[in-house]
Amino acid sequence: MKHLTATLSLLVLIINNTFAETIPDRRRDQFPKEDAYLVVPLPYSYPGIGEGFFLMGNMSNVVNTTTDVFYVEVTGDATGRVAQMDELPIIENELFLSFQYQDINRAAVNQYDIRGMNGSNGDNYNLLDVSKADRTALRLDYSLQNRRYNFYISRSLGEYEVDRILDSKGNEITVFPTPFPSTSEDNSLGFTLDYTDDYLDPHTGFRFGVEYNDKPADSDINAPDYYVLNFNFLYYKSMHQTDTLVLNYFQSDAHVRRQGNTDPNYHRNELGLDCQGDATCLQTEQALVDSFVNEATYGSATPLGGLERLRSYPLERFKGAHMAFIGAEYRWNLTEEATPFNYLFWKDVRTGKQIAFFAETGSVSERSSELWDERRYSYGVGFRLLAASGSVYRADIAAGDEGTEVAIFFFYPWR
Repeated sequence: MKHLTATLSLLVLIINNTFAETIPDRRRDQFPKEDAYLVVPLPYSYPGIGEGFFLMGNMSNVVNTTTDVFYVEVTGDATGRVAQMDELPIIENELFLSFQYQDINRAAVNQYDIRGMNGSNGDNYNLLDVSKADRTALRLDYSLQNRRYNFYISRSLGEYEVDRILDSKGNEITVFPTPFPSTSEDNSLGFTLDYTDDYLDPHTGFRFGVEYNDKPADSDINAPDYYVLNFNFLYYKSMHQTDTLVLNYFQSDAHVRRQGNTDPNYHRNELGLDCQGDATCLQTEQALVDSFVNEATYGSATPLGGLERLRSYPLERFKGAHMAFIGAEYRWNLTEEATPFNYLFWKDVRTGKQIAFFAETGSVSERSSELWDERRYSYGVGFRLLAASGSVYRADIAAGDEGTEVAIFFFYPWR
């Protein structure tokens, strides 16, 4: 940690001296307080879990502050809720508190047979029927010089239980005699340098971030003790006056301080599955054991897939000890305006409409020397509605070699 702090301080000094004359001015207020809200129901249908609705609500800049509140209520065959509060000001425009709470009583999680990318097939996965997925997280941000420099510290704790395993079509493979438990702990320290013309919607400049994510094993000698270093670089170039070209490079590496238990028989006994010679059950058990052994040996970096990177793949599609990603996105701004709207379920001030074309590639491996030996690609198009509240309402559709995925969210990717 001392080396990381010293490195960050030196890096800031070097970059500040190098780019002091070319730092673009902020083109607007970096702490918007325009209030807004959106409430929308979304249907879901998941094999083996069932059908229902997500009731999703988002409120921006509550009570004339920078505080945003996000809430999802899951109803139907799966149940639970997620609540999140971002940027509650402790010191106005400087110190912010964020909080997240998750209480999921039933859900399905994809469990792929192979970590990394070598030989990984999108059809080779099972569904973990989760009966408990609880998580709490706290984050403190300290922002300086109009959001040019941002330091943050965060902590999260999670508890999970799996009742049974299903195949990808929802057919039951096996049931755990008692729910299989697991826990997680993450402690993060990060820094972001923002030399762009706008923190929320940059058109020119660059942004660099580094994060130290500690995953301690505490007293559990069977769990791996490791940390993850994440590096994120974004470059923005204004094109044709109103358009923007964005380039992103992201790298994540796990560094193991102490390996966990790498004995396959230990993890097989911990699972406690009674397959009774059933070939499908035994194959599923072996895939889980292999995953646990690799986690204990190498640790796990930030995965690929989902809303942010490699958007044509499901959430956390590719996992491994090392990850690298390159992306390019052309944001074609159709309009720049200030048009208030107030529907029954949606209120904000529209400041622009945008079509984005993007291409992405990434690689995941257990060893850093094998990064980019295998890689996957995503490409697609999206529509974004920019708002005075600071929200970016986006809908992206991305294609890759395993099909297409649709991403609907409130912020730009690659943040």
